[in-house]
Amino acid sequence: MAMRIQRLDVPPSVLGEGPVWSERDQCLYYVDIIACRLQAYWPQTKACRFWQFDEFTGSLAECRSGGLILTLRDRIVRFDPQSGRVGDEIAVLERDRPANRLNDGKTDRWGRFWVGSMQHDEALNNGRLWCVTGDGKARAFRDGIGVSNSISFDDQRGRMYFADSLSRLIEYATWDDEKIPTDWRPFAHAGKGAPDGSCSDADGYLWNAEWSGHRVVRYAPDGRIDRVIEMPMSRPSCCTFGGADYRTLFVTSARYLMSAEEQQHDVDAGSLCCVDLEDVQGLPPHLFAL
Repeated sequence: MAMRIQRLDVPPSVLGEGPVWSERDQCLYYVDIIACRLQAYWPQTKACRFWQFDEFTGSLAECRSGGLILTLRDRIVRFDPQSGRVGDEIAVLERDRPANRLNDGKTDRWGRFWVGSMQHDEALNNGRLWCVTGDGKARAFRDGIGVSNSISFDDQRGRMYFADSLSRLIEYATWDDEKIPTDWRPFAHAGKGAPDGSCSDADGYLWNAEWSGHRVVRYAPDGRIDRVIEMPMSRPSCCTFGGADYRTLFVTSARYLMSAEEQQHDVDAGSLCCVDLEDVQGLPPHLFAL
């Protein structure tokens, strides 16, 4: 596989996550959950920008009508990156569990936003998996989750992927006639690290960032490892395709809870990297139905 790994010239994140490529804005949006920031990077000009909030910023998606939705601790809001203004509140999901925050989230082909929660200190398996529609209706589909992650979709095979990172297991489910994920099954066990954020490519293969594994793994639809990309940082946290023809894999990472000694040995911790691929192509992200 022909590829080149490059560290991008952007400020390091404490806990970089949730990368989404915007075809409309020609940039990569991603978050720093702990620093409470939404961030953007434009590959053509190498410009970067951030927007500061006062709550954990867990994940995002683009809207069909323009702008973004953004998770702020326990709720989902509209956000306009042009004006920098937070708009309407779409849904509040975790108010009954004040120790929880929202984490990984992605939009499916019907425009629904699937987002997982977790207890921030990870002391209890108190997280849930939510589905939120454009009219703000929300429904929880799973409970008892430690750290919600790895949400991704294989539209060719009608699959949804999900992982509780603490279990080190990636699972998948297929859609029933009502577009509900049913019959969750084991898909793959993470190797060196824990399964963190994922994305799918045009062939339906799953790419997963392994937290503490120093690597991104591409899984075939049958769950076998197709290839491994060794990363310069120990905690790659999520990945997505973007750029020209969606042949660039962007990878976020973290230095969250690292000791000073660990950071000395992991100088790329928290960096944003990209991997240029010639033989793999990604897909545009689905837009939220709003």
